[in-house]
Amino acid sequence: CATAPCPMCYMLCAISAALAIAPPSAFVACRRPALSRHRCARMAENADELLSPALWTVQGYSSVQGLVPVCQRLNQRRAEAEHLGISLLADGSIACRVVAAAGADPRSLRVGFEDFAAAQGVRARGGGEAPQLGESLLALLRKAAAQRRLLVDERLSAKHVLLALLEDARCGARLMREANLDRASLTAAITLLQAEHSRSKERGASSSGDRGAVSAPRAASPAGSEAP
Repeated sequence: CATAPCPMCYMLCAISAALAIAPPSAFVACRRPALSRHRCARMAENADELLSPALWTVQGYSSVQGLVPVCQRLNQRRAEAEHLGISLLADGSIACRVVAAAGADPRSLRVGFEDFAAAQGVRARGGGEAPQLGESLLALLRKAAAQRRLLVDERLSAKHVLLALLEDARCGARLMREANLDRASLTAAITLLQAEHSRSKERGASSSGDRGAVSAPRAASPAGSEAP
């Protein structure tokens, strides 16, 4: 901005740094009124935390990390909501399991995001240049964070992004609607998979107890075995 970066600029650059994505050119072009440094710093802190690995489940954050290779594969310079949809629905992911449990085809849904991304055209990048953060992606991440707060969950995960996609004005809402997915069907699928995950853990604990052995500390579960 002319005098000091506005809150949106701080957010974009903070999240860009967390993702290793280049700051958008809007940082230079923005001309919004300057706010106090205290207010800007507080908003920048929130944006930085939004993409902190500590705030996400293992597989949830792997979807965020997948943004860069998705954009590079499509040769597109700006990471938008559709790119997170593609990364989120990688084969074998929790999001795929939720979508399947909700009665939809996760691969078809991912193709929908792929087709939308392809329709945006190629945006040539310089050699090795990282993609920039798009406004729709930032909006989607903020919607996911709102879902986490609504559900009173400790960490951001695939389920929060899936629920946020229902409200994504760029492409997610339309694609989810076309796949016959809504909040009720996703919530039912998430509840079902969480119950199955809990039963599986209980069976494992019971089996260990029956053997009478002293169990060693368990390693962290792989991403695919996380609960939604």
